[in-house]
Parts: sequence; structure tokens; C-alpha cells
Amino acid sequence: MKKALILALLVLWPGFAMTAEEFRLISAPGGTAYHYHVVAFLPDGTLIVARGRSVELWPPPWTGPRRILQGHGGTVSAVAVSPDGKYVATSDSNSEIIVWDTATWRELHRFGAHSFTVWALDFSPDGTLLASGAFDTTIRVWDLSLGMEVLLLQGHKSWIRCVDFSPDGSRLVSSSCDGTVRLWDVARGGLLATIKAGIDGIYNVRFSPDGSLLIWGNYEGDIKFYDAETLEEVRVISNPKKPIYGLAISPDGTYLASAGFDKVVRVWELSTGRPVAEFSGHTSHVWGLAFSPDGKYLASASKDGTVRIWELP
Repeated sequence: MKKALILALLVLWPGFAMTAEEFRLISAPGGTAYHYHVVAFLPDGTLIVARGRSVELWPPPWTGPRRILQGHGGTVSAVAVSPDGKYVATSDSNSEIIVWDTATWRELHRFGAHSFTVWALDFSPDGTLLASGAFDTTIRVWDLSLGMEVLLLQGHKSWIRCVDFSPDGSRLVSSSCDGTVRLWDVARGGLLATIKAGIDGIYNVRFSPDGSLLIWGNYEGDIKFYDAETLEEVRVISNPKKPIYGLAISPDGTYLASAGFDKVVRVWELSTGRPVAEFSGHTSHVWGLAFSPDGKYLASASKDGTVRIWELP
């Protein structure tokens, strides 16, 4: 596999002193035809990347895969890591979900109730539940101890792009290509609220680490911050380049990263929305973003066939 270590030039804003740093470039064999589009980190810093039907595990310093997980019959479309790192969930274009035991990397569960591609996965904060969202417009919640579906959530009018549990696990937020963000009660299985979030698809939505905010990027290029209780808008970051495909929040809640159609990875101060840095280098859309567990690195996955790992201050 082609690998390189490259110097990245950063665009800086007044008041923020950052120097050019190195990043790791991981290139997919076959180029854009087999591009990386999903990234995540294990608690030990191992990078998880999805390419085609395979899931690759790259331990730091990310110079090569230690292990390649096989088992999907379709293109891997989503990856999630349980908070304690004991489980990894992956899904594919054949509507299957595999839950892996990270101690042995054997399959723990295989779920197949969805129809069509499963685009979204997230574990509950205690790691007992797994939420999935799919092209079939449904959200399903799975109990890992029982190995079965325990909740079906319906209401979106188009395919689900993202699901995210609240920090206390009581609520689940989802985003869809119907242009809405919806908030669900996990215990009762009911819809709490629907927010018209954009004129087109909403590819990502996140709770802030303290659960006080809902944050999403829309097709128009805006990043919106809503109060998670009152559902009132509290801040908007406008970006003339659209749409936004990926969002990630650093483990300590300091930074928010965004990326999308314009190929640039941007880092913002979460508490204020102040721009911190831009990372340029991708030559096509950026789909996936993930911060390393120590918050020192940011991984970005692109349609250009690469994953780039940027070093933060």
C-alpha cells in the first residue's frame, strides 16, 4: 500500500498561532475507485478505515494495517466504536450490520432487519445499545446483551444519514435526506421533536459532549447550533462552500471539525464558533472525520482515495 509523510500548509486566522505540521497520507489501492469514506478510532489510537467490503485496522503511527476484517457482502458504509472500546459495529450496502468483539475480532452479532444500505451507526454511552439508520428511512435500536432489535423508530421521509445518542443515553438524534433533524425518546420509543434543518440532505448531527447543544451541517453550507432542550437556534457558522458532509467533536469538547464538498477540512472552537485552522490537500469531497482519543490528531477520509491524518496543536 502506498504511504507517504507530507508537510501540510495551514491557513491561519488572527489570534491563533499554528505552525505547519506533518500529517500521514494513506492511499487506497485502486485510487478513487476504492476510496476510503469512513473513519473512526479505537481508544488505543488504532485507526479504523472502511474500503470496499473490508475494514482495515491501522495502529499508530498508522504506517500500515495490522488487521483486515472480512465478512461483509456489500460495501462497508458505516463504522461505530463503543465508548469502552470493547465492540466495533460495521454496516454495509446489503443492509447487514456486524458487531465485532475487539478482544478477538470475532463476530459477536450479525443483524439484518434493515432493507438497503445502513448509513448510520452509534453506540449508547453505556455500550449496551446500538442504533442504526438506513436508506429504508427507519432507525432501529439493538440490545447487544439480547442480540436482538428492541426499538423501531419511523417518521423520516427519506434515508437516514446519521444517528447520535445523547451523553446520558436518554435521547437519540437523527438526520436525514428529507432535510430534517429528529429527536427521539429512547425509553419510550417516541418522537420528541422535528426540526426543519435545511432544504436538502442533512448528512450529520451531533450532541455536544455536555448534551446541551445539537449541532449539524446542512447542504447549504451552514453549521447550526441548537439548544437541545428549547430547540432554539443559538449560533450559525456560515460557509459559502457547500454542502457539509462530515462533522466531528474532539474528545475534550474543545474543537469541532467540518468538511465536505469543497475538499477543505476546517477546525472551529466549539464554545464560540471561532475558526481555528483549515487543512487543505484533498482533491475531492471529504466524507468522514474522526479525532484521535488523545485529541492530537484529526483523520479525514475522501473520495480522492486517501485518508489524511492532521496533527493539531
